[in-house]
Amino acid sequence: MADKTLTPPIFDFSFKIKCLVIAIIGFALYINSTQNEFALDDGIVIDQNAFVKKGFHGIKDIMSHDAYYSYYKLMNANQMLAGGRYRPLSIVVFAVETSLFYKTAGPAALKNNPMALWHMMHFFSVFFYIICILTVFYFLHFFLFKKIAGGADMAFLAAVLFAIHPLHTEVVANVKSLDEILSLTFIMLTFIFALRYENADNKVKNNRDLVLGLLFFFFALLAKEYAITLIVLIPLLFHVLTKKPAEQTLIATAPYLGVFVLYMIMRIKSVGIPHNVPSDEILNNPYMLASHSQKVASEISVMGRYLFMLFKPFPLAADYSYNQLPYSNITDLSVIASVLIYGALIVWGFKLAIKRNMLAIPVFFYLANLAMVSNFLIDIGATMGERLAFHSSLGFVAVIAYYIVKLPIPQKKYVVTLCLAGLVTLCGYEIIPRNAQWKNDITLFTHDVTVVPNSIMVNGNAGARFLDMAEKTHNSDSQKILIATSIHYLDKAITMHPTYTTSYLNLGIAYWKLDKLDSAKMYWDHARRLYPDHPSLPEYYKLLGQSFLNKAVEEGKNGKYFDAIVDMKKGLQGDNNDPDLWYNLGGAYYTVKYWDSARYCWSAALQLKPDYAQAKQGLSALPPAEKTINGIR
Repeated sequence: MADKTLTPPIFDFSFKIKCLVIAIIGFALYINSTQNEFALDDGIVIDQNAFVKKGFHGIKDIMSHDAYYSYYKLMNANQMLAGGRYRPLSIVVFAVETSLFYKTAGPAALKNNPMALWHMMHFFSVFFYIICILTVFYFLHFFLFKKIAGGADMAFLAAVLFAIHPLHTEVVANVKSLDEILSLTFIMLTFIFALRYENADNKVKNNRDLVLGLLFFFFALLAKEYAITLIVLIPLLFHVLTKKPAEQTLIATAPYLGVFVLYMIMRIKSVGIPHNVPSDEILNNPYMLASHSQKVASEISVMGRYLFMLFKPFPLAADYSYNQLPYSNITDLSVIASVLIYGALIVWGFKLAIKRNMLAIPVFFYLANLAMVSNFLIDIGATMGERLAFHSSLGFVAVIAYYIVKLPIPQKKYVVTLCLAGLVTLCGYEIIPRNAQWKNDITLFTHDVTVVPNSIMVNGNAGARFLDMAEKTHNSDSQKILIATSIHYLDKAITMHPTYTTSYLNLGIAYWKLDKLDSAKMYWDHARRLYPDHPSLPEYYKLLGQSFLNKAVEEGKNGKYFDAIVDMKKGLQGDNNDPDLWYNLGGAYYTVKYWDSARYCWSAALQLKPDYAQAKQGLSALPPAEKTINGIR
């Protein structure tokens, strides 16, 4: 204790002032994200989620279904991702926010200005992020670093480093990633109340702390699967910070195991037993084409990449899917280095734990949470993602802060403060523009395709977004340039991934906009072979049918009846339920005196539209020998 009092503080102001500083930094870095729309997975989890749209009335269904249930149903698809996605807590928050918006602004507000709800949800993402940082700071200040010299400085420094880390931009700017924020917040609250209960004298133990610790653990599990790591981390926490013997540590952990069992029962009932979903879709199974040794080597290499990006979080991208990160081999230098580094971290962590050194907690917090997204325990359907490093980054900054404060630096107070101020500014220069890039899918993917040029998903989405931009411009020359750019990225996506249905669909749209109907039909036909039940196909083929009909009408005006017949038959190949196509095809056949074909087409038009007066007139105009009774020969 004497050593602690003799250590001059670096940040010599009260805990409340430190909280205020942290909150201000967080808001300053992320407040511009509140003007964003939805991007990336926001549409799947929120905008296209039937349960979220029900508000409070949808909560029961949210709690009993996979997070992507509505999307799978909309896409006529089964579960696509290994283990399911049971993360109801953040989706419940979205449903509550939707209800509150309707209550305060009224249904007309969303209809007239849908972005108002989006802006509100972005504001709450920033708000919850600040709450998360402050909860982290509280745990570090009053528990993890409390009993060591310079602990208050370590806690503040770690909290600021955590708040400003650029890897967190995806977590805040992508509304869907509220699950990450809520998860870490409730994990911290679990630690806080578990330790409050266990550290108290037996005579003054407050059972409310135990109840709250268990409740927050349950919420953490409902937020995201990361909280499963607490089955290991809570005993470690008690072992290191409460100095309990092994037997008492296990007894103290038992109630949390009970909560975990309850969660697993709810999860299995809602999404089934965790399992691997066989997938021949490389976007959901990125190591599908790798040998076993390449898969393991690539996973190890990605672990090293996470650590590297914690030190150098630039440039940032929304996706690292196939083939942005080429497969690695076990002999690659990056793989060998990663094995050595993580092997050393594991050994160091165990040595720290044996000595009951508090650094064991951030070391294993980093390792345990990274293990959850490493693909070693379960295939997560992706190689890596910046949001997936959110939890692990806390362990990283805690260790960094510890050693910075321990460094024997002359004039440490001024050097550390000046460097921290410079780092906050530097990170701000990256975070604030990055928030703007997350404004919507157009700004995100048209930027990120230059950062991760070999990502199939980003190329496909960039192509789609250039189509969106072409739709919004009224300048024909600009529109053609944007469509050409779109085709470039879509072609690149299907070159890398020949069964990428979405890109075939969008290529069809691109060529349809260019009035190249045969090319549009070719790409949509290819998409139909790959994904016969895709919900967008009927709409696209209806557009195609109308376009072929319009073309045929012009050909008919110029006397090109046989060309018109060919084009209308192409239209019917995609949409044979269009009575107008059948009627006009019958008219073309009638003109060239193909009476049987005319009768067949007009009869088909009447089957689809029984009151089609022109089709009836056409049948009555056929020569007597070719007429039918009630449209049937």
